[in-house]
Amino acid sequence: MKKTLSYLEIILGLVLTAAAFGFIIVPQSFSAGGVTGLSILVHRIVPISLSLILLFFNIIIFILGWIFVGKEFIFKTLMSSFLFPFILDFFSHFNYLQELQKDPLLSAILAGLLLGCGSGLVLRGNGSSGGFDVIGVILHKYFHTPVSLPMYILDTTVILLQGNDLMHLLYGITVIFLSSYIINKVLSFGKAHSKIMIFSHQSRKIRKMLLTEFDTGLTILKGESGYYEEDMDIIVTITSYDKISNIKKAVYTIDPFAFVVIEDVHAVLGKGYTISREKDPS
Repeated sequence: MKKTLSYLEIILGLVLTAAAFGFIIVPQSFSAGGVTGLSILVHRIVPISLSLILLFFNIIIFILGWIFVGKEFIFKTLMSSFLFPFILDFFSHFNYLQELQKDPLLSAILAGLLLGCGSGLVLRGNGSSGGFDVIGVILHKYFHTPVSLPMYILDTTVILLQGNDLMHLLYGITVIFLSSYIINKVLSFGKAHSKIMIFSHQSRKIRKMLLTEFDTGLTILKGESGYYEEDMDIIVTITSYDKISNIKKAVYTIDPFAFVVIEDVHAVLGKGYTISREKDPS
C-alpha cells in the first residue's frame, strides 16, 4: 500500500510540475533554473548539442543518487525523467491560462505554488524528476539540511547567470523562492513535530498520562520556580501536531495551574523517530 501511494504521489507531482512549466513558465519565458538552465548556460560557451550536455549532467546526478541515496530512489527518478516529457508535451497543446498570462506576477505566484507542490510530492514519494533535487536529497540524508535549500541556492545561481532582462529574472526568482518554501511544507505535512515543556507540581500524574494515553517519550528536567523558589520537575516531550490539542486538555484536567510552552522543531532524530524503539542501542 505504501509503495502504491508513493508512486501515486510521484505521478501527481509530475502532473503539477508539468502544468507549471507548460501553462506558465514556458509561455511566459520566465528564467529557468535547474539542470536545464545550467545546460543552456554551458551550451552558450561550449559548441555541443544541448541535449548531450543535459544528458551528461543527468548521468552525473543519477550516479551520485545511486551511490548516496539508493537504487529505489534512482529507479523512481528514471521513471519520472521518462514520464515528465510526455506529460509536459500533453499540457503544451492546451492554453487554459491564457488570461492569467496577462498578469506576470500572478503567473509567477501560481507557477511557484504548482512547482512547489509538484516537486514536493515527487520527493515525498521518494523520487525525483532529475536535477538539483537529487543534490538536495543527498545533503538532507547526510547533513539534515532542508531539501529545498540547496535547490533554491543552485536554481537562483543558474537564473542569475543566465543574464536575462530584469523583469523575467525577478519573476524567475519569485517562482524559485515560492516553490522552495512550498516544497518544505509539502515534505513536512503530517510529519511535523512540536516540543512541549510542562511546568507543574503534578508532574508524576502528567508523566503517567503522557506515557499511557499518548504513547509519547519524555524527559524529566529538574528545575526551580523563579518566584517561589520551589523545586519542580519539568516535563519535555516531542509530539506530532495532531496530538497537541488533546495533550493540552489532558494536562489542564490534571493541573489547571500548569505552565505549558509549545514550540515548533525543525528536525527530530533518534529512538522513536528516526530509529525504531525496539532497536538495541548497543
